[in-house]
Amino acid sequence: MRYRQFGKTGWRVSEIGFGGARIGGLLAKDGGRASSLRTLEAACDAGINFYDTADMYSQGESEVLVGNAFRNKRDKVFIATKGGYCLPKRKRLIQLIKPFAKPIVRALGLRRSAVPAALSAPLSQDFSPGYLREAVEASLRRLQSDHIDLYQLHSPPREELTGSRLQDALELLGRLKTEGKIREYGIALDSVYDAVHCLDMEGLASLQMPFGLMDLQALDGVFDKVSERQLGIIARGCFGGGALKQSLTETELRASEPQWERALQIKRLAEQMQRSALEAALQFALSVERISVTILGMRTPEHVATNLQHYAAKPLSNEEKRALLAR
Repeated sequence: MRYRQFGKTGWRVSEIGFGGARIGGLLAKDGGRASSLRTLEAACDAGINFYDTADMYSQGESEVLVGNAFRNKRDKVFIATKGGYCLPKRKRLIQLIKPFAKPIVRALGLRRSAVPAALSAPLSQDFSPGYLREAVEASLRRLQSDHIDLYQLHSPPREELTGSRLQDALELLGRLKTEGKIREYGIALDSVYDAVHCLDMEGLASLQMPFGLMDLQALDGVFDKVSERQLGIIARGCFGGGALKQSLTETELRASEPQWERALQIKRLAEQMQRSALEAALQFALSVERISVTILGMRTPEHVATNLQHYAAKPLSNEEKRALLAR
């Protein structure tokens, strides 16, 4: 595993990081506790030292699993989590009954598609200092840690980023840093175009944003501006949200992916390079030196092994990169 500087923090983080959105969950396939812990252990054994989760992932269970995995080797990893989404009462109830419900769910073979719409409704957000302090304390308990390495505001909408209220949240995070509860703080963005609104915010250590062969907008000067501020860059979604999986047919892509033509183009180019599309996508992300860490979602030890194979592949040549960049 190779490591990169994380902005101005002085941290050395693994080039690929573990995305914790897919571990845990009442209806997650292959999402049992033992399997998730083996997955986290396999990633750590491979040298991955950056783990990105959030308090909303699997109603907090993702944080619990990360905490269990690293409670005895806390100094070996960087744990990044997020807050700002509010868990509705009905989902908090699910969190409480989950240990008893999981065996029933597995026995019945239920899937996410069986979740009632009322339980999968959009979540509200709260970036007030009072709410965030409680959220940080709750994350610390789930992570079984006395500190969080990187605490990120989770997808604040543009009106929050451009308004004045977020300053109160940043001041609170600054106080939590002084108290030692968090080491650094940043923002996880839904759009690279929101990065410009964060560049002059005081105290930020990082920005997380979507980037990959199907999300190239950050190359249009965004990464340059973020790097000039010495902020760590966390890239996510380099696999196009699953659109680059080999198993997806053209018919399935047309039905599910607005950029289906781009996905097919990438797959054809990768085949000509004698690579899989996922390998080409990861190697492309790794070729962007400004990125501090590329987050990959992993749910099973097999996912870890496959991602490590993509990581160990031969880097893209300049000719291959030019071909993949052609739009």
